[in-house]
Amino acid sequence: MRRIIEKRDEDGTLVYRLNKNTKKGEYFINIESSQYKYCENVKLEGFDAIPSGFYKNKGYGLTNSGSFLLQELYDVFEKKVNLTIAKTGDNHFDSRGSTSSVTINHSDLSILNLSVRSAKRIKNEEIIAQTRQFLGRLFSQQFREYKGAKPKYAPGTLASTLHHADLLNRLNQDDREMLESFIPDYLSSIPGTLRAKKKLQVIFDALDAGQKIYLEKILIEFRKKLSAKTHNEATWQKFLSNYILILRNTYGEVLEKESVSIQGKYPDFMLIDPYSYLDIYEIKKPNTELLQYDRSRNNYYWSTELSKAIAQVENYLYQVQRHSDSLIIDIKKAKGLDISIVRPRGYIISGLREQLSEDKKRDDFRILNEGLKNIDVIFYDDLLKNLDTFLNRTK
Repeated sequence: MRRIIEKRDEDGTLVYRLNKNTKKGEYFINIESSQYKYCENVKLEGFDAIPSGFYKNKGYGLTNSGSFLLQELYDVFEKKVNLTIAKTGDNHFDSRGSTSSVTINHSDLSILNLSVRSAKRIKNEEIIAQTRQFLGRLFSQQFREYKGAKPKYAPGTLASTLHHADLLNRLNQDDREMLESFIPDYLSSIPGTLRAKKKLQVIFDALDAGQKIYLEKILIEFRKKLSAKTHNEATWQKFLSNYILILRNTYGEVLEKESVSIQGKYPDFMLIDPYSYLDIYEIKKPNTELLQYDRSRNNYYWSTELSKAIAQVENYLYQVQRHSDSLIIDIKKAKGLDISIVRPRGYIISGLREQLSEDKKRDDFRILNEGLKNIDVIFYDDLLKNLDTFLNRTK
């Protein structure tokens, strides 16, 4: 097995030599190359094969950023550069002596080359677009399709952008919205079969990571709102309308009253389960008092506010079933959904379980809640706990 790797040109000129045992070598820049003025050879450390970033033939030197990089290193001290490319280790610069001694990590050089390639592609696309606009203006009949020509996406631009170390910290709202739109489209575009396990794994890993991050953000926002004791009912209606399908993941569709344009007394939003059956939801505040105490009978009963909410939901259920045919038609027209209205259930999201601070209160609540016909009261902190448990399982 050869331990020394050599590459020579057709005329026998040595381009590079590598020792696979010591993983050290040297690349010789051709005297005819413009880079020779700045650097005559490049030492290689940590490689058992010629790394990327070099012209393999003719010894023309470093690719992409090579000429710019060597010229900048030369111009500062007007000395030739004694350059080393290392697979590992830190970057180093020493201008003492007759040459400037420079060590550059290969990974850092690769990032620079990626950025330069991207910049060149972008510039080329801009030049092509400008040329086409020029032709479209001068010869409008022959080059009609060039009117208003714009630069196409330059391959590698995204990769170069994603290499920025502070990328996440500097994203603005426009960036985030574009990413949220782009990522699902990208994942759906990846070709894959059951045999293409690596491609499928990329999709699964991305979906898992995205789901965890998304759930964590919802959890943080939910906790923040509860801790801040947000008492505005409209705020909670908006929050739950946005995230109810995550918090109550047995449903597949949210129907808001305004989006259906139905007339009559209907709840602010209704949910459709995977079997197309409709349920209704009424939202009250987390600080809503759930129970009041009757000293004479030593038991708890529904508070005035919750009693009103129960009566309201009972009325909604009645109206939904009474006008089920017209409601089904309205939803079909507005949303294109085929739904079924068969014994719909009503849910009231209100209060906190921590209000049930003693056994008697917990027992009486259970009796009252189970005594309701087709209605359940759901606590805010139970929704929060269920989401937290689900997120922990995904981790």
